[in-house]
Amino acid sequence: MAKKLNDTNKLIQDGENLFKLGEIEGALKCFDKVLENFPNNISALRSKAWCLFKLKKQDQARIYFEAALKIDDCNAESWTSLGSYFLLRKEIEDANNCFKKAEVLEGTETSFSQMAHYLYSNEEYDKAALYVGKALSINDKSENALNTKGLLYTNSKEYNEAIKTFEFLIGINSYTSMYYNNLGYAYFLNKRIEKAISTLNRSITLDPSNAYPYNNLSVLYQNQSDLTTAWNFIELAISKDSDIPEFWLNKGDLLIALIKSGDKSRGDFNDVGYFLSRANRSAIDIIIALNSMEAALLKNEKDQIIRGMINMDIFYAETTRNCKVDNEDYLTIYRMSLEIVALLNASEEEEFHFAHYTTQDTANALIFKNSSFRLHSVTTANDPKEGYPLLNFLGFTGSFPPSIYQAFVGSFTFNPDSLNQFRLYGKNNNIEGSGVSLILSFKYFGEDANINHGLVSANKWLKPLTKQPLFRCVYIDPISRRVISLGHKEACTFYREDLSADKKDMDKKANKYLQFIDEQKHKVEEALDLLNSEIHNAYDRIENDFDKKNEIFKIIPLLLIHLRYLIKHYDFKEEQECRVIQVEPLINNSRITVTDDNSRMYVNYLSFHNDSVSYLKNVYWGPKTSNFDLFKDRVTLLGMNIQCFINDHPFN
Repeated sequence: MAKKLNDTNKLIQDGENLFKLGEIEGALKCFDKVLENFPNNISALRSKAWCLFKLKKQDQARIYFEAALKIDDCNAESWTSLGSYFLLRKEIEDANNCFKKAEVLEGTETSFSQMAHYLYSNEEYDKAALYVGKALSINDKSENALNTKGLLYTNSKEYNEAIKTFEFLIGINSYTSMYYNNLGYAYFLNKRIEKAISTLNRSITLDPSNAYPYNNLSVLYQNQSDLTTAWNFIELAISKDSDIPEFWLNKGDLLIALIKSGDKSRGDFNDVGYFLSRANRSAIDIIIALNSMEAALLKNEKDQIIRGMINMDIFYAETTRNCKVDNEDYLTIYRMSLEIVALLNASEEEEFHFAHYTTQDTANALIFKNSSFRLHSVTTANDPKEGYPLLNFLGFTGSFPPSIYQAFVGSFTFNPDSLNQFRLYGKNNNIEGSGVSLILSFKYFGEDANINHGLVSANKWLKPLTKQPLFRCVYIDPISRRVISLGHKEACTFYREDLSADKKDMDKKANKYLQFIDEQKHKVEEALDLLNSEIHNAYDRIENDFDKKNEIFKIIPLLLIHLRYLIKHYDFKEEQECRVIQVEPLINNSRITVTDDNSRMYVNYLSFHNDSVSYLKNVYWGPKTSNFDLFKDRVTLLGMNIQCFINDHPFN
């Protein structure tokens, strides 16, 4: 028996060595031999799974990862291995669940290093560094941990330290292509170009199927203004792996540079849009990026890029399929609506904290029970005409046919301690002022305006991003057809944030911000007027074709669904609202939940606070809310870094 165990350990070690050398078939034979005698050997099951994954047999790989967990579901390494599998497949929600389970179990060097890489991928850099330290405290030559350590140094622009780390790692294992790729990229960022080129080429020599060094050489040569060589390398990168969004983003950027240099042989701006869509970017995000480019493109060039993206938009394609009206009219209207949404992205530096007003019971669930925040269907919003003000503004009247899509929203405001908000929301037993205001960091929301990614993306294998962007609401008067205001942070909120600041400095800061909001309001109003004109022109061009006229009344409200639920009646302007908005198909959608009493529909969003991360900053108590001291003590008991306040509002 002892001999069998020794033989087993040797076979596993031999298999791991072959795996490092890239001899996957040979490694797989070693692990299969182990499993012939010991079918429940967890280490062999996991290692075989990684071999199958490397051989692109991903579904089979998952079977063996899960088989290891069936034997022992309290093994942290098995959970982090399955989590890493999901992470590589971009199945983020499943990866999150696996790593969350691993975090509460006793860790090993491997589980700590896999956890570190997961956290790095999730941009939780401080926590990733903590797990790197845990892994290296067990084994100071842990390859995965050292690799993540080098990536952390690269991310923090400590390029010399990154280079030292990767060089030390290669001293341990000089056969892994990705280590040379990461070192080569660090050399490039450190402006050691010749070293970068030779190191990236060494990465390719070790593993010609590794797409990353080709991509990094493309970035390097574009930086050196050798656009032709850069193009050849990005083509190679995508031929090796066409599912990496970063590669398509680089290709789009490179094609713009080539076209602007006069070389139009590689494609046009429509192709740029196609590449950016493959890069997993939304048209709204790209509109924002194009408008902020230092070397500005011409308007028709920007329009062509967005046209290329819309041509890849699944929602647009399904909505306009088999339509009688000229597709050019619908495409233009849809693009113009997305341009207005882009103007509403709430990403100003001064707005990096947002408030959600809710009941005390809901606040307790969100904070102490790690409950997910819910995005509720607009059909149960406080405004009974939700979604109609824009249509009325544009001249649409009457009833509209039911849609297979519905918007789900999460509401926030820029003003954290507003008596008006306390009177409207979070009422307990219908008592005004009895709610709670929860203040969230901007990190709770997505930095990229990748709105409704899961709805529009052609990459169906990619799940929607966990974090969603935030957009300010527009308050319009449909009768006078004027934009009254945009949701924004009021001057008083500026003043209260820093009571010790110089008054003149705060006035300057607040006035600059309010001027920006006023400018955005005028841009939105002009854009809405242009959209209105475009819709009326499209309608007038149809003349007496009643079928086409009826189709317009059906299709355009659908195409405007991203914008409609950011437009509110001016009667609600005191709310100063901003929203997360997620449009979902209603048919057979497992993401949508109906409450037990059938009164509401919702989709779950990111929790405000959980065991691994908290986005909560402050909590404000309404003037009629009870149990403030008990709540503060509970926060303290759990060691939360959340400040609790109750102010003396003029309210009886």
